[in-house]
Amino acid sequence: MHELSDLINVSFLDLAKVVTAHACGLQRPGLDELLFGSDRIQQSMDALVYAMHDRQIRREIRVLSEGPDEVTKTLAEQQQALQDQWRAAKRCLKDQRLAELTSAGVLPFPAATDDPRHLARAWLGRYLGSEKETLVRDIAVAAGVPASATVHIHHIEEKIARSIDNGWLAAPLDDTVREVLELDSPAFHRRLIADAGRQDGRDDTLCHPLVLNRWRDQLNEAIVQIAPSAENPTTKGLHDLVPTGRVRSAAQLGQLNGRRRLFASLLQRRDECIRLITALNDGLSLAEHRDPSHAKLKQAADQAYDQLARRHPDLYQRIRALIAPYETRYGRLRIRGSRALLQHQVFEELDRMHSRQLAATHAEP
Repeated sequence: MHELSDLINVSFLDLAKVVTAHACGLQRPGLDELLFGSDRIQQSMDALVYAMHDRQIRREIRVLSEGPDEVTKTLAEQQQALQDQWRAAKRCLKDQRLAELTSAGVLPFPAATDDPRHLARAWLGRYLGSEKETLVRDIAVAAGVPASATVHIHHIEEKIARSIDNGWLAAPLDDTVREVLELDSPAFHRRLIADAGRQDGRDDTLCHPLVLNRWRDQLNEAIVQIAPSAENPTTKGLHDLVPTGRVRSAAQLGQLNGRRRLFASLLQRRDECIRLITALNDGLSLAEHRDPSHAKLKQAADQAYDQLARRHPDLYQRIRALIAPYETRYGRLRIRGSRALLQHQVFEELDRMHSRQLAATHAEP
């Protein structure tokens, strides 16, 4: 088992062989933990996707060139076994994530409040965002929170950069990462295509936290571009080829095989990228929750909401009046439609109210 661990650490293609054998029935003591323990489950899922696509494309090309036979039957059985194992691994990864986040106190998230006072305070804080941020910062600093920890984050890139600076993420911003961040769209596209063309020796810079979102976005663009030539009707996954009835030459089959494999590799990379983004978000949430400033910042925000309501009683009361139709006889909220839409409507009314107040002020002699 130690030799096997060393082997699959070095070679992704060897890992793909092992997860395929395991999915098709190979059992060894400790193999489940080796492949699907928390430290390797994501790599094993990546290998399962690769092997699953490989079996599908090999089966399709063989059917087109030689017709269905025992080989295509075996490939179909292996593909199904790999898909079943991938689904089981996906459930396992979800369970691992939920257990870790719950143990740390990040989950469960609090339910949407049904207290009209709390909702009115929260929406007032969002409406007066800049003023609220200043209040939170002043209150938190007075409570001993470092000023750097009170800076409001507007973009995920800022959050990642601060996490790197705080030591929460071991992802140094070196020259290679900076070069990739500065690439224009065509150059970045060429880089991700080159990475998709190889399974071993991948471009690790694309996995840097500051690059992940761009990698995902341009992977989506590349998948949309390549899907028609890969004869895939959707960008969501690798679908079976639709029979056309026409005979294809060896050269045509070779081209189709290449296009299908590139498309499959891009889908595989997108799955990997999305898992990495999810893991990054989980890691940031865990780090923030463990940070000593976390509880003090929450208390500061609660105090800031109270101060805003006292500073702007007219706005607070107007919000209460606008959400009053959604209160039950027991004074709790029951908003059956979209809260986001209702909030938008409330903010529009507050804008009109502000405009009327300005007009009245200017009209005074």
